[in-house]
Amino acid sequence: MVEQMDNMVPHKYGEFKPSQVEYYQKKLRKKIFWLVLYTDQNTKDDFGDVNVVKYHENLLFEISRYNELLLYPKDFVEIITSLESALYILKSDHFDFNRYKKLVFDAGALLWQKEAGDH
Repeated sequence: MVEQMDNMVPHKYGEFKPSQVEYYQKKLRKKIFWLVLYTDQNTKDDFGDVNVVKYHENLLFEISRYNELLLYPKDFVEIITSLESALYILKSDHFDFNRYKKLVFDAGALLWQKEAGDH
């Protein structure tokens, strides 16, 4: 079956099927929620070998590139800002897990609400 042109999601190098974008957004959302497991007092010891700051920075970079690839769709500013704010809290001398968790969950929820092809 051939996709209609208007059902495709434009990107920097061509087009994706909406299902491809949805699959990748689910994958990114899972990566976002790992941030909470890596920092929660009840689970962080299980992941002692993970450099959470580096993971967080790499995830922000990946999401920023995704934003560029999809030609800057709406809502990405809010997703990236939430994750950047959470990173600031993570790096601070007075880490506040509840504030961090809320910002991470907010970013994940925004990504979840995003429809493939939203611009």
